[in-house]
Amino acid sequence: MLFLLNTPEYTNVQSNTTKVKVHLKNGVAEILDQHQDLMGRVENNIVEIETNFENKTEKNLFVLQDAVFIVSTKGLDKKLDKKTSVYVYAKNVKEINSRLAIDEITKQYDKKMSLLETETLKLSSQNSEKLENSIKSKIFMLNEDTEFLKKVLTLAKQPK
Repeated sequence: MLFLLNTPEYTNVQSNTTKVKVHLKNGVAEILDQHQDLMGRVENNIVEIETNFENKTEKNLFVLQDAVFIVSTKGLDKKLDKKTSVYVYAKNVKEINSRLAIDEITKQYDKKMSLLETETLKLSSQNSEKLENSIKSKIFMLNEDTEFLKKVLTLAKQPK
């Protein structure tokens, strides 16, 4: 099976994937080879993949921000016609592994939280509707970013 995870700044391609678990709102979709075509939104922002390389099974866990997935038995590459492919597109991604710099993620989280608090205070003191809409947009984006980083930190700190 082919697995492709793409964001504006990150790409991960695995051609030896044996299983993909996509966490949805009402459960987990487990995708195996020859799975039916499917597409949807990754609700809980988690995708797990299992790969087999040189008779060794490896599992990877990804935390995603605003992600959609597509399962296709047709593939984008004509050479992979009969191969099941899983494509995931996200705004942001962090792979949860031993190399993840928790201190750096914590700093990013603290910075975003500080910006969020500043913008929230600006909103409460604004009178102009035009400025208010601009600030609400910033608050929405910062809120999404902080929720993403919070999820990354929570999963990274869990015992394996």
